[in-house]
Amino acid sequence: MLRADGQILVLTTVASAEQAAALAEALLQNRLAACVTVLPGALSNYRWKGEAFLSEPEQVLLIKTHREKLTELESFFAAHHPYECPELLAFDAAHVSEAYARWMHEQLGM
Repeated sequence: MLRADGQILVLTTVASAEQAAALAEALLQNRLAACVTVLPGALSNYRWKGEAFLSEPEQVLLIKTHREKLTELESFFAAHHPYECPELLAFDAAHVSEAYARWMHEQLGM
C-alpha cells in the first residue's frame, strides 16, 4: 500500500439509471475518471429553491480520478451534468495499492 499521490474519490448524484450510465460513459471516454461506480437506490432529502422539504430517489456515482483532473471535471459537470446545481464532493485518498495507482494513471492518460 502506497501513500496516495493525488488520487481522489468524487461523489455526485443523478436522478436515474440512464443519467448515471450516460454520465459514467462520458467521464470514462474523456479520461476524466478511471472508474465510476454507480450505487442505485439512494434517497436524497434536501431543500431547493424555497421548497420546504424534498425527498427524491437518486443514483450515487463514485468517481475514481486524480486531483489533476478536478478542474476539468468541474467544467465537464457544468456543461454535461443533468442537474442545475450538480453535487461535486472530492475526497482525498490517504493510501492506494500500487497496482491500482498504476492502473488509474493508465486509464486517465497520465
